[in-house]
Order: sequence, then C-alpha cells, then structure tokens
Amino acid sequence: MMSSTFFGFEITKTGLFAAQRALDIVSHNVANANTPGYTRQRVDLAALPPLPTSGMYGQGRVGSGVDITGVNQIRNIFLDAQFRGENGVYGEWDAKTQVLDSIEAIFNEPSDSGIATVLKQFFDSWEELSKSPESLSTRATVRERGVAVAQTIRTTYDKLVAKREEINQDVVTRIDEVNSYAKRIADLNDQIYKFELNGDKANDLRDERNMLLDKLSELAYTTSYEDSRGRLRVDIAGQALVDHTNFYEIEAKANPEDSMVSPVWKITGKAVDLKSGRIKGMLDARDGSGDPEYKGVKFYIDEWDNFAKTFVDKINEQHRAGFGLDGTKGVDFFKSTSSGVYLNAGDMDISDDIKDDLNKIAASSTKDGLPGDNANILAIIGLRGDTSVFGEGTFEDFTRSLVSNLGVDAQQAQRMTTNQGVLKMYIDNNRQSISGVSMDEEMTDMIKYQHSYNAAARMITAIDEMIDTIVNKMGVVGR
Repeated sequence: MMSSTFFGFEITKTGLFAAQRALDIVSHNVANANTPGYTRQRVDLAALPPLPTSGMYGQGRVGSGVDITGVNQIRNIFLDAQFRGENGVYGEWDAKTQVLDSIEAIFNEPSDSGIATVLKQFFDSWEELSKSPESLSTRATVRERGVAVAQTIRTTYDKLVAKREEINQDVVTRIDEVNSYAKRIADLNDQIYKFELNGDKANDLRDERNMLLDKLSELAYTTSYEDSRGRLRVDIAGQALVDHTNFYEIEAKANPEDSMVSPVWKITGKAVDLKSGRIKGMLDARDGSGDPEYKGVKFYIDEWDNFAKTFVDKINEQHRAGFGLDGTKGVDFFKSTSSGVYLNAGDMDISDDIKDDLNKIAASSTKDGLPGDNANILAIIGLRGDTSVFGEGTFEDFTRSLVSNLGVDAQQAQRMTTNQGVLKMYIDNNRQSISGVSMDEEMTDMIKYQHSYNAAARMITAIDEMIDTIVNKMGVVGR
C-alpha cells in the first residue's frame, strides 16, 4: 500500500522545525558568548521511527522524520570537580599570602623606623651616656630612645592584635557568604527540579548554580553530586551543606576566652571540618601558633610578646642593680613585668620614675662612684651582645630571625598561591575549551542548520508541486 503524499509534508515539517530550533540555540550561544559562567548548548536530534501505516509499495518502510530529544549543555563534570578542588586550595593559600604580606608591612623591616633601627639607637644612646654619665641632655636622649623602643614594640603588637581581630571579623563575613550561597543553591535546586519534571532542561538555571558552586568551592572544600532523579547534594567533609531543597546553616561560634570565632554546624554545634578553602586559610593565618601548626598571626604575637617581656626584664634587672645621680637604687627603666602594670607588649612603656626624673637613670654601679661612674651603663650595653638571651642569640638576632622567617613563610605562601593559580587556570581553560562558546564552531553550525532549513523548505515546495500535479493535472488529458 502506498503512503499518503501528505506524509512527506509531516516528515519535512519535522526537519524544518528541528533546523529552526537548532538555529535558535546557535543564536542563544552566540548571544551569551561573553556571559560569565555560560555553558554552550546543543540540540540533540534522533530519527523518528516509521509509523505503523507508513508502508510503501514493495519492501521497506520510511521513517517519519526527526525528533528533538533535548537541548543539553556541553559540560565535563570531572573537570568541574577538579577545578573546584584546586580552587579551594588556591583560596586557602591566597588568604595566607594576604595575611603574611600584611604582617610584613607591620614589621616594616628593613626601614629607618623598624625595630632593628630603634634598638640600635637605644643602645647607641647608652654608649654616649657612658662618656658623660652626669649629662642631663644625654640622659634625656637615653629616655627618648627608650620611649621610641617602647612605642615601636607597642605599636607593632597593637597592629598584630588588630590584624587578628580583622581576620576574625572577615571569617564571620565569609561564613555568612557560605550560608548565602547554600541558600541560593537550594532555591535553584527547587526551581530546576520543578522545571525539569516534564523532561525539559533548565540549562540557564544550571549555569547559575554552577557559578555558585565555583564560588563556594573557593571558600570551603566541597563535593557535589546529582542523583538519578536530578536532586543535587553539596557536602563539606561528608556533612550535607545542601541536600536538594534543604540547606544546613553554618554559624560563627565565638571562643569565650578570646572572642575568636570558628565555624560550626548550627544544627549540631559540631565543628565544620574544612579540608581547604579561603576560610581554612584565614583560620590558619589567624590562629596558627607555629610548629607543628602553621605560623599565623598568633605565632607572631606570641613571639613579639616574648621578645618584649625578655627585653624589659633584662634591661630592668640590670638597671635596678645600679644607682641614679640622686643615689637611688632598684628603679625599673621600663614598666616591670612583675609589678602587674605590664601585661603584654601592648602595655610597654618606660617607668614613671624615669619619665619624671632623669636623675634616676642608673649609670653607676656603686653609690660612692657618683656622678661619673659608668659601670652599670657598660653592663647594660653588654646586654646588647649577650647571645644567651634567646636561642637565636641577642635581641637584634632574635628580631632579624623573626623577620627573616616571616619573609620565608611569605615567599612560600606566594609561591603556593601562584602555582595554584596557574593550575586552576589550566583546568579552567580545559573546561572552557569544552563548555565555552566557540564563534568558529557556532558559525559552522549556523551555516549547516541554515542549509538544512532551506533544504526542508525546498522539500515542502517540491511536495506542494507534486500535490498540485495530482489535484489539478492528473486525469484531465483529453478533456
């Protein structure tokens, strides 16, 4: 039995509609070529099987045209997972680099106003005083150099503490960001799931969700997967952050001892296990206390406080052993660490006795040697070269070692950040080579589908001419 001539119209119509839909997708790709996060789309086509009544005269059956089976994204989920893993490591080291760079700026070494310079000037002023112990003008210089040392140590300490508090506030902000991303991902999961119930693909919503997953991965190491029913779950170390349309909030829990916050799961109160990410980098840079932990701001605060206390104790111990011009003994040059008025390096200052009376600067080792005895001054100067003060050596050796180690740590962090940035970019370039829009490829597809559309239209014209022959010309010969 011969199939209807009009059946050709149906076949050709499917080809016309398929080509038109494909051209629409090409247009959409081209329009979004520069849209951040956009994933190129492709029309999936499949041949329609023959209809039960489409038998032809003789052997064989004719298919019924082409079917649009879907509009899908061209995306590699393996590269997505790889990118997000490396993005987390990049975020961690970038956070550490920024903190260490700021610590270097706080120490400001080498410089004319750094600790090395003021320590040198402090001991040099004692050298000058040793030449004329009774000189009030030289004593005033010693006092001013002591003020400069105390101010430099105090200011550095205060800036380090402020930097730690600044990081702490930033951690709170970043935790809020994670919660915001999680909520938006859960909302998108709901929209995508409902949109795709009828078999369509919510490609543009999926692009928005993928961008959020990328941003989230820099803050905290996450894994995500979509089940066979199209429900997405996002985990942090096996704990669900987003489970389809539900999200589980993280909160910043403050330590009652120092007000430093840590991320915990709001629903359980348990600590969030961060494998990598910017938040982990910030926590390490804030709280790291050194071997075997990372050297963070806390390490440098503790080291600086140790230096200041040791410096104060050693200078005061020797100063108390000497006599002032007024014959007094046992006077502290700096505020004492044992009297309770000195709590940390942020409290460092010269003592009130020295502030109020230059005569109390203890130059002499004996009361009888006044006013020209400089023996106690020489003993104070001798502390400058005392290599037993610290494991690193002298006061100046300690500060040089601290700043030098800081420089090494900062260079290492910068190197890791740079390497991770290159690796992240390499993976992202591979992603873009698959999912990004290629104008050359789109123009090729445009020409291909344009020819398909034109050919289908020409087929309709040909079939129309056939029908016209049947209707208007067949059986009219001899009339």
